[in-house]
Amino acid sequence: MTQRVACFTGRFQPFHLQHLEVLSALSHNFDLLIIGVTNPDLSDLQEHNASLHRHTDKANPFSYESRVKIIQDSLTGLAQTELIEFEIIPFDLTAPESWKVPAETVFAVRIFSPWEKSKLALFSDQSFETLELPAPSKKLSASDIRQSLAANDSTWKSFVAADAIDTIQTQWNHAMATKVGA
Repeated sequence: MTQRVACFTGRFQPFHLQHLEVLSALSHNFDLLIIGVTNPDLSDLQEHNASLHRHTDKANPFSYESRVKIIQDSLTGLAQTELIEFEIIPFDLTAPESWKVPAETVFAVRIFSPWEKSKLALFSDQSFETLELPAPSKKLSASDIRQSLAANDSTWKSFVAADAIDTIQTQWNHAMATKVGA
């Protein structure tokens, strides 16, 4: 039997509960879920006309390595309840030739804005099957989580997986200390 593969991409700055919802939904129809962490190289952020902030330093405080750890910790609860294989990879949206995904991969996208529409078109243009997932009525914004972290306000904790709270706080503190020391 052929393994069904889905890929869900994002900056995951940080990974939060709505990201986890997508993976949980995909886990019912796919055997392998590839989590493509976009903007893996924070020293080479590219501006895109469909999103005015995704390339800024302020919108990208967590390193690729930090995001992988946050995602791994976030998946702890899901991995215990779902019999699914996860793979986390760097994913440079600007270099399709570097994408390390099988040809039969289905790219799953929730459409909230022109940015996600452009990603859907990019995947389609590269001859991948796409799956548009229904968006929730209210979008959870990683920007709001980062603002809460910056304000030292604990409300962000209700928007992320419990198993990732300590990692997010530690990685945030590290990112802010590194920024101050730069």
